[in-house]
Amino acid sequence: MAKKKQRDLWTADSKTKAVNRPQNIKTSSNWFITPDVAPQDKTAPRRRKYAPIRPNNRAAVALPMSGQSYNPTDSDHQQALKAVVKKLEKKQKKNEAFTKMLTFGKDSTYKGSMADDKTWEEEVKETKPPKAPKVLSPEATKKRAAEKKKKLRQQKKLGKRAGLREAKRSLLHRRHPQRAEAEKEVAELDEILAEHEETQAQRELRMEKRHEQRKAKMDVKHFGRYYYEALAPDVATSDKLVGSLRHMRGGAIHPALDRMKSLEERNLVPARPRHEFNKRKVLKPKGEVRVKRETFGTLPETSF
Repeated sequence: MAKKKQRDLWTADSKTKAVNRPQNIKTSSNWFITPDVAPQDKTAPRRRKYAPIRPNNRAAVALPMSGQSYNPTDSDHQQALKAVVKKLEKKQKKNEAFTKMLTFGKDSTYKGSMADDKTWEEEVKETKPPKAPKVLSPEATKKRAAEKKKKLRQQKKLGKRAGLREAKRSLLHRRHPQRAEAEKEVAELDEILAEHEETQAQRELRMEKRHEQRKAKMDVKHFGRYYYEALAPDVATSDKLVGSLRHMRGGAIHPALDRMKSLEERNLVPARPRHEFNKRKVLKPKGEVRVKRETFGTLPETSF
């Protein structure tokens, strides 16, 4: 069976009818005009004269992870399991951090009196007494003065040598024969380098702008509280893998739900907000509503 060529419905290439723009009208042989210039019947319904903007460039059928297939290779399946485990570990760390914050100070008991303890201002005001200057012996004082004098003498000597070296460099036979021409070339080189750096910066700015535009076309837009939530990856464990479609088990995600999520991802239909139950309201059999007291789980135990 010959493989059919894939066609993109969003472009007018390869003799396909693009769905994101009005179709051209054929008036004669090899002659097409756009609908906005064609004569229209006043009684006919109005036709759109502009092309709708494609919401984003995400694929209609996203490629799943390789390890989600019914008969994946061992490496692909391990990569898929790794992605799922990483997601679960991140969620577990978040829960552990929240529990640690609530139970902070549970095991340690406070010993002391809150009335007698010093405040923060009192602790800050307390400063250590200044240290007394160290008294050196006469021999140590003479030794330190001699070392300081020797250091100053060496610095003075090196300063004279540096001046002599600079004077030798400025002699006529040491100077460049075409000094003016060399300085002019160096100045021109600096201008060329500055122009090149400016051009390079503009090029990098344009590249970054194009990258942001491509990224924006791939992003999923949200409107208000209607956020798109991706489905959890449907990866089977190693003991549930089968080698044939005959013994394959169905996925946890319904195909209709997968298609609806694809439409939401491409912003073709509005995403549904998360349905969160109001835990503070409990319905009685008679229909009355009472407010339940909030329970925050484990709270830190304190001694005061």
